[in-house]
Amino acid sequence: MAPVLSAMLHERQLTFGCYGHTLNHRQAISPDGNWAVYDTRNNDSHIARTDAIEIVHLDSGEIKRLYQTVDQTEFGPGVGAASFHPNKPLVAFIHGLENCASEKPYSVARRFGTIVDINAPGIMTHAEARSVLNADGSGTRPFGALSGGTHAHSWSKDGWLSFTYNDAWLESRSLPNGPFRNQRSVGFMVPYMPVCVDDRGVDVSDPESFSGAYCAFLAASLCVEARNGSDDIEAAVEECWVGANHRALAFLGAVRGESGDLVNEIFVCDLPNGSQWNEIANRIGSATEMDTNKLLEPVAGCAQRRLTRTTHRTFPGVQGPRCWLVSSPAGKFLFAPMRDDRGIAQLCRINILDGKIEQVTDLEQSLEGQISIDPSGSLCSFICDQRICLVDLPSGSIRWLTERSAASLVGAIHFAGENRFAFNRYVGTDRERWLQVFIGEIR
Repeated sequence: MAPVLSAMLHERQLTFGCYGHTLNHRQAISPDGNWAVYDTRNNDSHIARTDAIEIVHLDSGEIKRLYQTVDQTEFGPGVGAASFHPNKPLVAFIHGLENCASEKPYSVARRFGTIVDINAPGIMTHAEARSVLNADGSGTRPFGALSGGTHAHSWSKDGWLSFTYNDAWLESRSLPNGPFRNQRSVGFMVPYMPVCVDDRGVDVSDPESFSGAYCAFLAASLCVEARNGSDDIEAAVEECWVGANHRALAFLGAVRGESGDLVNEIFVCDLPNGSQWNEIANRIGSATEMDTNKLLEPVAGCAQRRLTRTTHRTFPGVQGPRCWLVSSPAGKFLFAPMRDDRGIAQLCRINILDGKIEQVTDLEQSLEGQISIDPSGSLCSFICDQRICLVDLPSGSIRWLTERSAASLVGAIHFAGENRFAFNRYVGTDRERWLQVFIGEIR
C-alpha cells in the first residue's frame, strides 16, 4: 500500500451570491492562473434554466459577468459548462437554442457551442454551424455543419475544440426498437475553417440554423446494434484530447460483452493527417445531400482503435462516478476510474500504446467527482470520502488535504498554480444551499 500523508489546505471562500457557481469539470482556470470561470447553476442538471457565465479573480474575489442570456425561462435557452482556452482569453460553453420555450424546450440536441472573449463580454460567437434536415429527412447542409447539439467542450493546446454530440433529427425520430437511435457521439472543431450556411438555401432567420466560426466534424464510428463480443460501439462519450501536442481523441465506447451487457471501454481515434486535411479543406462551403443513415458518420481520415479489453474483470469497463477521460500532458497515459474486485472505484492509469491498466490507488472508499492532472503530469486530484485527495502519480502516495466534511464538495479539484486549488462547495442549509467557489493553498 502506498504511504498516506497529511497536508492542511487553507481554504478561502471567493463567491457569496445567492445563486450557483458551478465550475466546469475541466479547464476552469484562465491561462494566466488568475481567474476561474463558472456558470450560475446550483445543480448539475439545471443548464436549461441557467442564465449567466461569470469569472472570479482567485486573489481579490472580483467577479465579472461574461455573458447573460436573453428571455431566459425554465425551458431555456440556458448556458453552462464553461472552459478556458489554454493560451487565449476565450471561453467556450454550452448555449441552448435561442428559440427554446415551453413548446420547444432545451434538450441534448437543441444546444450549440458558444465562444466569448473575456475582453468583450456579452458578445457571443457560434462555434459550430448548424443546419437541420427537413422533417421528412430530406435536405442538404454545408460540409462541416451539424444538425444537433454539441456540449462538454474541451480545448486542445492549439485551440481546437472537442465535444460530445446528439443529432436533432435523430432525437425527433428515435423510437423504441425503431431504425433510428438518439445515439451520442464525439467530435471536434477546427478553428480556421468557418462554415457559412447563408448561401446554401438555409433560412438563417430561423434560430434552428446558423453559421459557425469553426468547422465541426464527428470522429467516432458507431453502429445501431453492436455485435456481442465485438469492437462495435453503440455510443461514444466522455472524450478528451490525447496529450498536449497530439491530434487524437480518447473516449468511452459502449461495447457489448459476450453476454450482451453494455461495457464502457476506452477507444482512441487518430484524426486526419496533413495531406487528408487538404482534401477536407477543399470541401468547406460545398453543400452535401444528407443521408439519414449517415448522420453520425465520422469525417474521412479518422482511424479508431479499441484500447482496453476488460470484459473479463469482476467489474468491467470504466466504472464509478461519471468522469471524463483525462490524458497526461505528454499523451503517454490516460486516467479513469475503474472498480477493483471489491467494487471500489480506484484511480487507474492506462497506457496509450498497449492499453495496459495499472491501478494507482488503493482507496477504502470510491473516488467521487472528476479527475484532474496537474501540468507536470505528476499529481492527480479528486474528491474521496468528502475529502480532497492529492495523489503523487509516480509513487502512488496520497495526501489528504482536507478533513471529512458534510456532503458539500462536488465536481473537480482544479490545479490553479503551485500548491493552489479551486473547487466547489455547497454553503448553507438544505433549504437555502448555494454552490460557491473556494480557493485552497497548501502552506
